[in-house]
Amino acid sequence: MLTLKVRRPRTELRPYVRTFVQRHIGLGSPVMIEPTTAQLEQIFAFDFGSRAELWWPDGRIQVVDTMAVAGAQTRFACHMHLRGGIESFGIFFSPTAFVHLFGIPSCEFTNTHGDAEGMVGHSIRALWNRLGETSSFEDRVLIAEEFLMYHAARARSGSTMMAVAEYIFHHNGAVNVADLAYECSIGMRNSNENSVARQGRPPKPLPVLPAFRRLWMPRLRLRRGRGWMLRTALDITTRCTWFTTSRHWAGAARPN
Repeated sequence: MLTLKVRRPRTELRPYVRTFVQRHIGLGSPVMIEPTTAQLEQIFAFDFGSRAELWWPDGRIQVVDTMAVAGAQTRFACHMHLRGGIESFGIFFSPTAFVHLFGIPSCEFTNTHGDAEGMVGHSIRALWNRLGETSSFEDRVLIAEEFLMYHAARARSGSTMMAVAEYIFHHNGAVNVADLAYECSIGMRNSNENSVARQGRPPKPLPVLPAFRRLWMPRLRLRRGRGWMLRTALDITTRCTWFTTSRHWAGAARPN
């Protein structure tokens, strides 16, 4: 049996954090297999029970760290095997949050999945210890928010490219990239080069997910009352990314 709890962060953290999620899979539950797909966000995952396994295409099997961080993914990476006894608490960040909260460029995490303590710092172990002292989801959210508020109060300013990226995300992609580069006094070539240097990926193309092609491409024009609304590619891709990357938390994986 799977139990899932979700909560949005307090208002002050919403520029940096999308949501908190806790997942518990009962002992004796069948193995769930879920692909790790392209995603825009970074994720902290803290495990307090059985640990998940990553099955890579080259045959490697990696046991997920008890304090794991997953960066943005530009492509399919591997399959995740979830077994009974898993108890996880996850923090889903906005795509540019790590620069502001931890001073680490997003490119350092792009297409990676590893030990959060080694990649972010020793404060992550202290957070994991505190989270492990209680099984209450509400208490864990408060502990995580206290940790994040400390960093948010000392948030670092981002680069010009970070401000551009946040502006695009805020407007759900409904901006002209050429006009944006012009307003920031940078050329399209510099925009692409800076995006690769700062984010670890070019601004285009976005990670287009199977869910995007299957569910949204035929429905770009959605009826709203008497009018029509055109959804932007970034808005749709972001929504599909959230849906797809959180499926294994929500228990939508197929039993083995």
